[in-house]
Amino acid sequence: MKRQEQLTCMLTQMRGHGMMIATSTQSADMFKGPVRRRRPAFDDWLHQLSRKDRVPRGRYFRGKRPGKPLIMVDEVWQQFS
Repeated sequence: MKRQEQLTCMLTQMRGHGMMIATSTQSADMFKGPVRRRRPAFDDWLHQLSRKDRVPRGRYFRGKRPGKPLIMVDEVWQQFS
């Protein structure tokens, strides 16, 4: 119980300086829904294929093109940042 007493003492001191304590809860339902999940293993597999290869079967690969993505870099922007 000594640790619990130390914690309550510290929180009491913090409240004296104008701090407020707020508690919140999270649930798994908050993270479910139409959120697109990243799949790094599938992305890596897709990038290892050449442009001429066929994409593997599966729902993740539907509508995707094989090969490395085209990344355009603006060097002028990098110089001033």
